[in-house]
Amino acid sequence: MEIKFLGGAREVGRSAILVSYRDTRLLLDYGVMLNDHPHFPLTVEPKKLNGILLTHSHLDHSGSIPLLYVSHRPKLYATSMTRQTTTLLVNDFLKVSGYYLPFERPEVEAMLRSCIEVNYREPFMIRDVEVEFIDAGHIPGSAQILIKGDKTLIYTGDFTTIRSKMLEGADTGFGDVDGVVIESTYALEEHKPRQELEKQFVNACREVVEGGGRVLVPAFSVGRAQEILCILVSHGFKPPIWLDGMARKTLEHYLSDRRFVDGYDILERASRKVRIVNGRKSREAALSEPGVIITPAGMLKGGPALHYAPHIVSDPSSAVFLVSFQIPGTPGEILLNKRILKADGLEREAVCRVEQFRFSGHAGRAELHNYLRLVENDALVFTVHGEERSCETLSAWASSELSLKANAPKNGESYKV
Repeated sequence: MEIKFLGGAREVGRSAILVSYRDTRLLLDYGVMLNDHPHFPLTVEPKKLNGILLTHSHLDHSGSIPLLYVSHRPKLYATSMTRQTTTLLVNDFLKVSGYYLPFERPEVEAMLRSCIEVNYREPFMIRDVEVEFIDAGHIPGSAQILIKGDKTLIYTGDFTTIRSKMLEGADTGFGDVDGVVIESTYALEEHKPRQELEKQFVNACREVVEGGGRVLVPAFSVGRAQEILCILVSHGFKPPIWLDGMARKTLEHYLSDRRFVDGYDILERASRKVRIVNGRKSREAALSEPGVIITPAGMLKGGPALHYAPHIVSDPSSAVFLVSFQIPGTPGEILLNKRILKADGLEREAVCRVEQFRFSGHAGRAELHNYLRLVENDALVFTVHGEERSCETLSAWASSELSLKANAPKNGESYKV
């Protein structure tokens, strides 16, 4: 079995891995890196692919897949929830960034028509290879991918073993493997205990609202926005909670299939509590009273959040609470560290409260280490989906502490398993 890294090596974004065994060629993810304009993985010939295996819908794993449907129709395999949320994200990507993209709506539609929906823990064959999707605990529908040919390979994609309000965490019963491709996003960072972080966030929201202010929570529309809603409701938060943007449609998808939401009862209860924003009047209503507004985009790069943000940052009684990592140079990072809101070509000084709560759907350092402790010491390990220092540090730890044969590959490199 051979692995070639086409993207996501020593970088966060554009994940793409080509696995070859005998006459079978499988592509694991094919994402995009979102900077000022999209950056794509190394090229692959669609006509030579026997299948594309998609771990989850986030664009850094899915956003380049339509490129492969310009003239060919390779089969795409994903969970039904991943298919639904990929439809939302890729269509929005096309709407927002279409000028920069080498594909259009027909390629997106061809991709979706070519999708074969698979279930967790139900192995299936693609020519010479057995494939199995295993719950990754990252967002509803996300999967690790187990591939069996002459050797066995596990690809974690984005994963976490930490339990959240919606998900139990990753399934780690992958058995004996010869190779592991593991994300390294937070290889240098320990996550704050989840319950402690939740309490701090909810208490901060209460403080602002009880003081007559409004809390703007910019959040990723697929996964994070719904998790924040569940956290507030499960902690007995009584004031109004509003939900805007694509997060509304994602909530509908999550409610449509409880197989992918371990905390479905909490989510369903939260859906009855939340106030859905469905137009200008309800946006004005959300701003007219103390409460919490959850809306994309998670780093303030566009989305309905930019409608609310100018009102919030100019009010000393209100707050912007960022609930994810902020990439340097994004409007969210600039607001957090310089207290300047950049929106619509203008800059506004923030007089409101601005704080960050580092919720994450990724494994932290301790979780990454514990995952690798499950691996036999003659296995090959490849650390990806992290900044260069993160990948190298996790690889070095696996080698020195666990005696694993670990590598931090570079894009374009190939290895035998």
